[in-house]
Amino acid sequence: LIITKSLKDVICLHEFGFSAIAPCSENSFLTQAQYLKLKNKFENIYLFYDNDLPGIRATQKIRKEFPDLKIILIPRKYECKDFSDLVKKYKKESVLKMIDEWKNK
Repeated sequence: LIITKSLKDVICLHEFGFSAIAPCSENSFLTQAQYLKLKNKFENIYLFYDNDLPGIRATQKIRKEFPDLKIILIPRKYECKDFSDLVKKYKKESVLKMIDEWKNK
């Protein structure tokens, strides 16, 4: 499961075959109870917020409360702050190749 910050990223991630959700707002995250329910359903849970200063700050804050979350960040060399931007800029085939590279790391 990938937890992201926006519906447009959820939609893009679904198009790539990933299960994804977004909390109601960027200022709220899951409760401990919600997180535990998700942990019972999904083997791996990833946090995939924007690769900009507010997104990185939010990621750090959430990681303190949920230390077992795995973090995904788009490498800065791609000059995209979120997944939907990455897809828009590089198109699906190129992004699929990037995802394969990231999985191997």
